[in-house]
Amino acid sequence: VSELEKAIVNISAIMERISNRTIDALQALQKEVTSLSQVTLQNQMALDLLTAKEGGVCIVLNQSCCTYIDESKRVVSKLW
Repeated sequence: VSELEKAIVNISAIMERISNRTIDALQALQKEVTSLSQVTLQNQMALDLLTAKEGGVCIVLNQSCCTYIDESKRVVSKLW
């Protein structure tokens, strides 16, 4: 086996390890994003309950609060 073939096999193994570590890191980040979105929704619901008498958080802050998290976990703020 030539030195070039050994180098190619070595590079391939390194790339596979990098790929696996990248996958692990992205999966961990996705778990964090999922947890954060759940906490954010809970906080929004609590704030809406606390400010319902005044019309809700959006009225109190005088802002548009229409957002939606689609199935790919992207937040869409312009629905129309």
